[in-house]
Amino acid sequence: MFQRDKELKQGARTKAELVEEARRKRDEREKRRAAEAHVVLLQSLVRRWLATRATVASCRAELDRKLADVATLEAVLQRQIVLPGAALAPLLLSALFILRTARVAQEDVPRCLVLVRRVHDNWVLADRQWSAAFDGVPTALLQHYTVACLHLGAHSTAVPALQLVLDLLGAANQASPPSKDQAALTAYLALAHFPRVGTMPQLGRSLLLHSENPLALWALLLFLAQQEPAMLPDFVAEILTLPDVARALPPASLGALQALWPQLLSIPVPDAAALPASPLPGLESAIFLLANMLWLGSTVDVHATLPAFVRWAWTMLQVVPDATYGADALAWLQLSASHSVPAPFPAHTTAHLRLLFDSATVQTLVRRGFAVDTARIARPLTTTPPVPMLPNALLDEEKFGFGNIAQQPVPSVWKRFWQRKPQWATKLWGSFRATSASTPTSTPSLPAASAVAFDEELFVAVARLWGLFLFRWTAADAATPHALLSCLAFHRAADGSSLVARLWLFLQETLDLTAYAEATALAALSAGDTVGNVLFLFVQCYSQLLVVLDDHEMYGQGYPLPLFEVERVVVFFKPLLFRRHYAAPGAVTDSFGERLVLGATRLLQQLYTRCARRPFCNVTSWVLSELDGAAVLEGVLREDPRALRLVQHMPYLLMYADRVRLFETWVRLDRERHQAAAMPGFRINIRRGYVLEDGLAKLNVIKNDLKRKIQVHFVNAAGGEEVGIDAGGLFKEFWTELSQLAFAPQYGLFSCTPEQLLYPNPHSGALHGADLALFEFLGRILGKALYEAIVVQPRFARFFLTKLLGRPNPWHDLPSLDPDLYKNLAFLKSYDGDVRDLGLTFSIDQDCFGVPRRVELLPGGADLPVTTENRLRYVHLAANFYLNTQIRAQSAAFLRGLQDLLEPHWLALFNEPELQVLISGTSTALDVQDLKAAATFAGGYFGHDKRVQWLWRALESFSPAEQAQFLRFVTSCQRAPILGFHSLHPPFCVQRVAISNDADKLPSAATCFNTLKLPTYSSYKVLRAKLLTSITSGAGFELT
Repeated sequence: MFQRDKELKQGARTKAELVEEARRKRDEREKRRAAEAHVVLLQSLVRRWLATRATVASCRAELDRKLADVATLEAVLQRQIVLPGAALAPLLLSALFILRTARVAQEDVPRCLVLVRRVHDNWVLADRQWSAAFDGVPTALLQHYTVACLHLGAHSTAVPALQLVLDLLGAANQASPPSKDQAALTAYLALAHFPRVGTMPQLGRSLLLHSENPLALWALLLFLAQQEPAMLPDFVAEILTLPDVARALPPASLGALQALWPQLLSIPVPDAAALPASPLPGLESAIFLLANMLWLGSTVDVHATLPAFVRWAWTMLQVVPDATYGADALAWLQLSASHSVPAPFPAHTTAHLRLLFDSATVQTLVRRGFAVDTARIARPLTTTPPVPMLPNALLDEEKFGFGNIAQQPVPSVWKRFWQRKPQWATKLWGSFRATSASTPTSTPSLPAASAVAFDEELFVAVARLWGLFLFRWTAADAATPHALLSCLAFHRAADGSSLVARLWLFLQETLDLTAYAEATALAALSAGDTVGNVLFLFVQCYSQLLVVLDDHEMYGQGYPLPLFEVERVVVFFKPLLFRRHYAAPGAVTDSFGERLVLGATRLLQQLYTRCARRPFCNVTSWVLSELDGAAVLEGVLREDPRALRLVQHMPYLLMYADRVRLFETWVRLDRERHQAAAMPGFRINIRRGYVLEDGLAKLNVIKNDLKRKIQVHFVNAAGGEEVGIDAGGLFKEFWTELSQLAFAPQYGLFSCTPEQLLYPNPHSGALHGADLALFEFLGRILGKALYEAIVVQPRFARFFLTKLLGRPNPWHDLPSLDPDLYKNLAFLKSYDGDVRDLGLTFSIDQDCFGVPRRVELLPGGADLPVTTENRLRYVHLAANFYLNTQIRAQSAAFLRGLQDLLEPHWLALFNEPELQVLISGTSTALDVQDLKAAATFAGGYFGHDKRVQWLWRALESFSPAEQAQFLRFVTSCQRAPILGFHSLHPPFCVQRVAISNDADKLPSAATCFNTLKLPTYSSYKVLRAKLLTSITSGAGFELT
């Protein structure tokens, strides 16, 4: 061994080179063997092909010869004969060899058709008796031959082949029962798995895609499906997934397919992955299955099979892809990782898919599925009207506690409410307790009444169907609702009730509402949850209906729900949403449960906005008494996600006072950053009598720095500066007067509603060349007032306040602009006559300072008449024009200026009446007792001093206007602080000024310190007269 290694090392090649040479030679030998094997295989294939061709040629010749012999014999006998099995079998064998492949050669079609006619003649001449016609022919041979006839039937001239199969099966004479052999052939064709082609439905699918003679083929397939129900699953998967069965199906076969409708609904819905590939690339076969079944359902009476149809459709909606009901009616075919091409739906497929939510289908399902026998309802809807908690308040919203209880601590509000709780409140809470179980459970018990008042199984099934559809094909942030949602929301039963009312009735009848609200996590509900779908449908329909519902319908007619029941809706959803947003938050997804939470949150926000505008319940139904407002405020300031989520989605759960405190805290923190000692402020001089002119000139220079501190010095008529240092009071006085002048209607930037509330003048551009810049400036004026906690005079129309909150204006905001216009549009909306007779077009005529102008609501609107069919569109276009379009530019400019100083989410804490209170305080008279309780004293005065008592007595005797003047005299603001005088900083102070004669001095004030300097007058009469003189003089700090 060692000697060999030595030799290798001494030789010309190394050991590695020898090993490599051996490997190379071995690879060459393997390649030669593989090449030889390939050559042998090719030779065998060629020999087999040549042999087959020769055999086929021989079979053709043999078949032609024998068929010619039979024809000659019949010619000699001058009659047709029944061939015996011994003569027929060889013919069939030859034909099978010729037709051995799925593709039949065109040259073989004529000779094969001759044999088909021969076999058919045999069958007819034997009086369609199996034993007489095919005696001695093996059953298997005849079965294989019928399959070959099916392949042959795809040719345009081969219709007789399919007719033979149909006749052999007995399809032409279904009145008589099939023979044993016919039944066996039927079962074979329906259930057998054929080589190369699979099952009969698979063969039928292939033939239908290429056949020129679908009539007989459809008849055969439908006959087999009727005779062998076991074939139906494959029939559904292979045949009903073909595109546009409606157009491909011969009219003569429609009845047979309709007869299969009940059985088709019982077939389990196949998984999308198990369906055959679609003949249209990019479009899944499940889409065509749904479209075809919806079309078929539209041709039959579905009432008898409605529950099965609803269950089938619900299951099918879980199988089809998202593109099925996409907005664009197309899918995308992925060609590569970076490239896709659109695959549009055929028009007829799109039309059939839309049958699921067309008006006729929806009406059928709603009428039947959501039917209710109101006579059997155990807990009918309650129509008790709401009773305000503060009936003596001046404004409607304040009667129900909106924006009027901010000055009171939370415990006192609840104590006051429960002490004088009216009957409606007792009934409200009592009705919830009456349905409460001793132990909360998420599986509600069903009262006996529900079994007779509703078809519960069908009710829930239809709710699941529509709930799943809206969940899958309506985006969470969709700007336009799906047509189905509008159809459901606006549905009215024969008795005038809405779907919303029926859904709520069902929930009341079948649920323990309190137990469900306490124990259920909405976000955890799935698309298959029974109650979850009813709730989902309820919130979606109610929310959609509120968009177009006018006040007369909601408040006058109690539509869709009586106001008492609307309050119950609020009380029911409030704890469910609170638990999701604050008590037990979780990750936000686009699950069914989260979409339900989102819809319910939006619904309560809409109801709260309605309630704040025109209350249907007291504010105590919205707040949570057990919610710790201070803890929430602290959480918001710490940026706790729970607290931030709560104030974003459900700010109304907090008392108004708590939200005002949060707003003021946010503003104070921001103000401390911009008005720190190191940040220089601005000093401006303002002439008395020229507040607006000087204000515009001076403030425009610093418009980008308005968050910084501004010191005001007034200049008197003589040109000298008034005595006084601006520690805040002079600025408040200036800003209050500036806002009063700038927003005055005579200045031309704002107009007044019939209630003397302000909104932007649509024609401001005709009066001011730079009107948008002025609106932006006015936005900053209002923003600075709120930023510095200055209560100002302007009171705005509600619809404009909605814009300041960054929210859209629905059409029912129109009364706050023009009540008469709103009434006219509401009349048009419900007009029973022919709307054409009113002579309206989609245009509006306006008078712009004496110049007539016509505005088209849409292109060509002046020539488009308003009809009964399009009147709803006209109503909403007209309302949109008045509320939005005509003042869009002015409102946007004003909002830009406002948001220069205030973050949008700061104002989002409030509704419109609350924002107005934040801007200009409450409209109630001066609360002297609140002022008395918060007052401090200096210079020797004390609370029981007779002159202090005279002061309170004088204030109580003043008129509301005089009280407002007193407040402005002392604090520079005409209205009380929003949170009461305890929140005034510095606190209100009465300072003693000693005098020896009543004529020595008048009362004066230090507005910077909210201090009233009250001389020691000798009598109440003198004090009152002197105080009136001071507050009504209108002079500045120089009055003594």
